[in-house]
Amino acid sequence: MGGKVENALYLVNGGIYLHIADSGDRFDYTIYDKETMRQIYHGQLDVSTVCEQPAQGIFNAARYAVFEDYGINAFTVEKVPLDMLQKLKNIQLDPPLDEYPRPDYGCTMADIACMGYLKGDLLPVADDIAKDLSQKGFRIYEVDAHGNVKGPVDVNSSYHNLFAVSRAGWQNSRGFREAVADRMKHQTERELTFLCQSQDCFAIYQLNHHDPDLRYIRYESLESLQKQGQRPQRGNYELVYTAPLPEGTGLNTLWTRFNTDHPPDYQHPSMSVSDVIAVKKNGTITSYYVDQSSFAILDDFLAQPPRQAELGKPSIKRQLSAKPVPGDHPAKPRDKEAR
Repeated sequence: MGGKVENALYLVNGGIYLHIADSGDRFDYTIYDKETMRQIYHGQLDVSTVCEQPAQGIFNAARYAVFEDYGINAFTVEKVPLDMLQKLKNIQLDPPLDEYPRPDYGCTMADIACMGYLKGDLLPVADDIAKDLSQKGFRIYEVDAHGNVKGPVDVNSSYHNLFAVSRAGWQNSRGFREAVADRMKHQTERELTFLCQSQDCFAIYQLNHHDPDLRYIRYESLESLQKQGQRPQRGNYELVYTAPLPEGTGLNTLWTRFNTDHPPDYQHPSMSVSDVIAVKKNGTITSYYVDQSSFAILDDFLAQPPRQAELGKPSIKRQLSAKPVPGDHPAKPRDKEAR
């Protein structure tokens, strides 16, 4: 005890991160779901158990022991640089951003990846959830221990290893749409989650589409607003989406993604002029106004208070009467990525 701990990190079946730590007298292993990067299991193995495995090299033997202990049918195994390990550990400290709404939050893609099913077109569900979804008209599939799919099946008579529904069918369902819509009821909590993240991430704000007054400034350029002595006001905006920021992703990439290839759980208008993108990178948050052919930095957007429910709402002219604050930057060419 107390000696140096050796570590190894693997990506298994494209859906599971497996971390193995050799502390001398035992092996600790942790399994993370690749999709959410959240920990789903932590276990320990005795050295004697690992040494029983017919594999060369201590970490190879430990890996096989984990597969047997947890019940993983490993088809593909890739070694991952250990700098990813610290990222995984950091994310465990963060509350989740807007997550893809799953039909069963007790199951993750790691569960189906463990069975050896390597496609992403099925979403795993527990028995009781499968029965409920079947009654609602969903087709239920069964994945066996070798990654083979059978179905549709009768959930009441099937002897299964794991039930699943099609991702496409789930995304077209009322339950999926309601789960996405429910986010909009939690503006304060979701914004606080974004602000508190330790990982790089981004948030998209759009003018409140339920306020008819705001149609006068929707799609307006920043220059047009400033000529009228106005500026973007946080109280006029809703937080519509938050997500981790993949490494190397800049504003142009986000613009393209939210115009031509929306994430399935993004149920809002395409990104356009008058939207605001807040990017958190290396602990620093920068807000950008989506302008005509550019992104303009907004120094105090998130420092402004969000809209509060009130009986006598001030007019749009009064809400936007403040002039641009000192330090507002001119528009930057859109081909400049976020740094």
